[in-house]
This record gives sequence, structure tokens and C-alpha cells, in this order.
Amino acid sequence: MNSLPEPVPTTSVEVERVIAAARDALSDEMVGRLASSASSTLELLDQVHQAGLDRAIPALTQLVNNGDLDRLAKLARVWSASEDALTDEMIGRLTQAAGDGLAMMDQMNRAGLDRAIPAIAEMVNNGDLHRLVKLARVYSSAEDALTDEMIGRLTDTVGNGLSLLDRFSRGGAEHVVKMLEELHGSGALERIATMLPKLESRLAMVQELLESIDAAVAASRTAPASTGGFGGLWAMLRDPDTQDTLRFMLTIGKQLRKDLGKHR
Repeated sequence: MNSLPEPVPTTSVEVERVIAAARDALSDEMVGRLASSASSTLELLDQVHQAGLDRAIPALTQLVNNGDLDRLAKLARVWSASEDALTDEMIGRLTQAAGDGLAMMDQMNRAGLDRAIPAIAEMVNNGDLHRLVKLARVYSSAEDALTDEMIGRLTDTVGNGLSLLDRFSRGGAEHVVKMLEELHGSGALERIATMLPKLESRLAMVQELLESIDAAVAASRTAPASTGGFGGLWAMLRDPDTQDTLRFMLTIGKQLRKDLGKHR
């Protein structure tokens, strides 16, 4: 006798069996966790819906497609790493530096230094700022090299120079300048400048002449008195030195007469 075929279970029966098996497998703790997860998920979906974040889904999709979301994640990681690396002391210094920078910018804005930016830019372009920096370095080096004694001497020199200029101004410097201008206009100043080298070369001769006159005066004071008479004159004329002296004086007189006669 053939046995009857077993009936094929329907879909609803299989679902009921799966649910029964899952119910048997789940413990009370697992059921509680699943219920809590489901409740949290529903609450999150409700908050997203209330905040209107569903409108951000296209933008998030575009960020995912072009890789910007990955870049934002990497940037967030870098920020998190730098935040972890910063200590309280470093954060304090950064905060102080930022505060000082903002205070300096406020002072510059109040002082109107923004109007100086075009001038500074022009100085940078034409190199004047670089020259000023070099000049400041030279001044700093000179200031470091100067001793107290050197500064005192320089101060005395400057003071004496200013005093001399003041006395020169009080003593009629304007008249001297005016006279020099007149000499320059008439050409006399140029002639004087041309004659100065020649005059300098003749100063030695003038000095020798004055020294000879002084020596003659001293010798005449110590010489004995003349005896007088024709005999004394004849004896003096017979002296070779006297003859040479007379010849020299006659030569000078002839030359003077000759030179002065040209200007008559």
C-alpha cells in the first residue's frame, strides 16, 4: 500500500518557523538590545527628518562621487592629530600670539597705517626699502663700533663746528658770500685761483727776504759806529762785499724801473 505524499509547506508556514526559531534563539538581553537599537534608529530618522537633512543627501552624494568627502575625512584626521599633538602650553602660546596679532592690527587700523601700504609697496618695488635696511645696518654697526670717548670727541667737534658757523654768520658771512659772488662774476676769482700756485712758489722767496732783513737789522745793531769822513767812505767802497751789494741793489732798481715802465 502506497504512502500518501507529505504536504509541501507554504511560505507563511516557513516564515512562522523562522520567527519561532529566532524567538527561541533570542535571549532577553538580545531582545532588549535589538529593541533599543531599533528605537535609537527610529529616533535618529525622526531627527534627520525634522532637521531637513534629507535635502543634504544630493550634496553628500556629489561629495562621495567626486572624492571631496574622502578629502574632508582626511582633513578631519589631520586636525584631530594636530589637536592631539598640541599641549596646553602650546595652545596658550598660540592663543596669546593670535590675541597680540589682532591687537596689533587694531592699533594699525586706528593709527591709519593702512594708508602707508601703497608707499611701502612702492619702496619695495624700487628697492628703497632694501637700501634703508642696509643703511640701518651700517648705522647699527657704527653705533656698536663707537666708544664713549669717540662719541665725546664727535660731540665736541659738532659743537665747535656749530659755534664756528654761528660766529661766521654773526660776523657778516652774507657780505663775504656777496663779495665772492661779485669776484666770480667779474672773473677776478678765477684769476686769483690761477695766481695762487705762483704766489705759493714765491712765498719761500718772500720769507728769505724777510729773514735777511731781520739778520741785517740785528747785525747793524751790533756793528761799531762809522768813523765818518772821506777816508772811511773810500775804505768802505774798496770792500768787495760792498761793491757786490751796490751792484745787486742797482740791478734790482734797473729791473723795477724796467718792469714798472711797461705799465705807464
